Amino acid sequence: MRNYQYLIAGLPEIILDFERSNYDVDAILEDAYINIPAKDKRYIDWLIFGFKGENLTSHFYREVMHSQNRFLKEYFKFDLNIRNLQAAFLARKNSINPEEFLIGSSPVTETIKTSKAADFGASEFFEEASKLLTILSGSNILDREQNIDMLRWKKVSEITIFSYFDIDFLLGFILKILIIKRWDALDKKKGAILFKQLVEEVRGSYRKEEDII
Repeated sequence: MRNYQYLIAGLPEIILDFERSNYDVDAILEDAYINIPAKDKRYIDWLIFGFKGENLTSHFYREVMHSQNRFLKEYFKFDLNIRNLQAAFLARKNSINPEEFLIGSSPVTETIKTSKAADFGASEFFEEASKLLTILSGSNILDREQNIDMLRWKKVSEITIFSYFDIDFLLGFILKILIIKRWDALDKKKGAILFKQLVEEVRGSYRKEEDII
């Protein structure tokens, strides 16, 4: 695995505080992108593509799970579990069968289809299930989305805990930067609109089979 010691050493320290940052996100992404070989650029492309909700189809998740990159596989498995459990929560809240909104086949999706438990039986297979459901039960729209992104941030740190100067660390950093960039673009009013869009996405925009990549 290629070592990016000099590139990574020059990256800024970043935190997630949901305040407008002073980071030049686009410049950071551009600098990282132009200083790595084609194979690793492809991993960054997958990450950025998968950060956009409209791209998250069954096809995408199936393909990314076969990636040679450990970070992509672990993160998007986590992301898929979050989205499927979020879809199940919203479906149950609206007395809708969640099955039609689930993506892929996994222990989490299978237990969601059959379980009547408060946690859909997902805690056995998804460590963060209970915490996620507590977040989703909250009444404040922005708090919910911020807390979910904090779960993502924490997961990235866990995946890269022993990655120091490799592509996995760089991918984790880029994902965190993308999260910051998303919140930089929001004020409270825009944030409420975003959440409404996210709800609609979870409820009905999962396309089962669409070759986007």
